[in-house]
This record gives sequence, C-alpha cells and structure tokens, in this order.
Amino acid sequence: CALPISTTSPSSDDDVDEASRGWTLLGCDSDAGGALAVVRGPSLGDVASVDVHDCPTYKAEVNGRARKRLCVEDMVELVTSLNIPRGTVAFVEEGGVEYGFSAQTAFVQGYNFGLWKGVLAAAGLRVEVVKPQAWKHALGLARSGSSKDDSRDMASAMFPEVGDDLGRKKDHGRAEALLIAAYGHMATHARDARAAAAAAGRADAAEEEEDPLCRRVRDAVTRAVEEAASSETSVDDDGDETRRSGLRMRIGPDDPLPYFGPYFGMTGKALGEECRRRGLRVSGKKMELIERLEEDDAAAMRRAREAAAVIQAEGE
Repeated sequence: CALPISTTSPSSDDDVDEASRGWTLLGCDSDAGGALAVVRGPSLGDVASVDVHDCPTYKAEVNGRARKRLCVEDMVELVTSLNIPRGTVAFVEEGGVEYGFSAQTAFVQGYNFGLWKGVLAAAGLRVEVVKPQAWKHALGLARSGSSKDDSRDMASAMFPEVGDDLGRKKDHGRAEALLIAAYGHMATHARDARAAAAAAGRADAAEEEEDPLCRRVRDAVTRAVEEAASSETSVDDDGDETRRSGLRMRIGPDDPLPYFGPYFGMTGKALGEECRRRGLRVSGKKMELIERLEEDDAAAMRRAREAAAVIQAEGE
C-alpha cells in the first residue's frame, strides 16, 4: 500500500509540545477519496494546529479494471503515528447510498466505513457516526445546487490554516473531513448546552458561551448562506427582487438556515423522538419540530419561574 499524503498547518515547533494536545478533534470522510482531519489545541475549541491526511489506498483489480481501495495496514500505521489520546472522539461519516448506486458501490461504501470505524475504535478512540445528510443540512450544504466546491470554500473559511491544501477539486475529501469534524464539535457543544440547561432547570441553552471553533463555524456558515441567498436573487425589469430558488434572502429566527440553537445537529428522527417523549406533535419538518421543542422549553422555564416566585412569596 502507498503511504497517504498529509497536509499540516504551519507550526513554530515541529515537535508539538504535549501541553498543546489538551484538546483533539477528529473528522473522517470514510470514502477511498476521503481524508482524516485532526484538529488540536490547548483548550476546547482553541485551534492550534490542523492536519489533513488523505485516506491510505492501493489499486485493486475489480472486474478487469483498477479500482482505488482503502489500505487497512497503512490506516493502522497512520492512526498510530498520530499519537491521539485514548478516548478522543472521532466523528466518522457513514457513507450514504444514493439512488442509482450499484450493489458493488453500496457494498464498498459500507466496507470503507466499517474499516475506519474498526481502526479508530481499536486505537482506543470513541467513534461517533455522522450521517452525510445530517452534517450537510446543518452546515447549509444540502440545498439544491450546492457543490463540492462549496464544501472546499467553507472548509477553507473555517480552517484557513490549511486553506492552500484545499485548492484542487479532488481535495473535496479533505474539505469534507474538516467539515465533519466541525459539525461534530458544534453538535457536541449544542448537546452539552442542552444537558447543562436541563440540569439547571433553564431553557436558555442557546445562550451558552461559544468557544473559538464554534464561532468559526457559525461565521462561515452564516456568510455562505448570505452569499448563496444574494447570488440567487435577481432584479426584474420593474426593479423588484425575485427568487430563483427557495433559499430565503433574510437571515433571521424564522429562517431554516443557519440554525445554531440548542437542537443543532439532531436528526429528524431524534427530534421526533424528543417531541414524542414530551407529548408534542411529531409530524412536520425538522425546523417545525425544533420550534415546538423550543416553545416547550420556554414554557417550562416560565413554569419554573412562576413556581419559584410562589415559593418565595410564601416564605415572606
């Protein structure tokens, strides 16, 4: 197997001090044309270095034609060489099967995902599975007309440390590995904020302070959505703006994108299950489910405040 190509952000010291490894984030595009992204920093969300490693591959003959396949031996060697702390979370994309995929293609997608999941788990890492439709929707890349170039542009904006290594069209695997890592980090932040708010009896999880990487993600996605909305707006002969797509021009609380509230990153299924658990209506689109949950959170907060006021009044 041929060794993979890796790209590393500039560092003042090639031997990264152990103190700078206080936080590590991994994202993996598990396809043979994908990559493994490793983000490190001294504290949560504080980015000190960014490495992107192309998936190790070799050429295999399939039905008389040379095909690129993952090389598991080099995958193990790569992960071992990175010295990633045990227990680190690795966000791995589970390759989706699209309409028109052959049985062979579907098999290879699942096979690649399984290889990466096994190699990372064997290294003592915690693997969290990410659905392609989940991270692409959350980052605004699932809209009609979105391309792999959009993924490269967004990844370059989020991680300028390696922007020069995302310039070619074939670098979209590197870009998607970085975006999967960013999505996983943002979703974890939202999940932790929900848990903290629930433990404290609050409904203001969205107000939890964001770390530097979360701010990078928010800024990059918001900018991309605004640019897409602007490019899809035209002016007719009467000077009125018309829309060539369903993407809204205005960015606000009533718009589907970008959304960075407490339910960021949750799948439609998970949102439906949470609505069902609370006795809320479960039909509708994701943003409709999120709106119900946030309204329920606000109502719970009001009830808690009213109860606290009654207790205080009785005490007086």
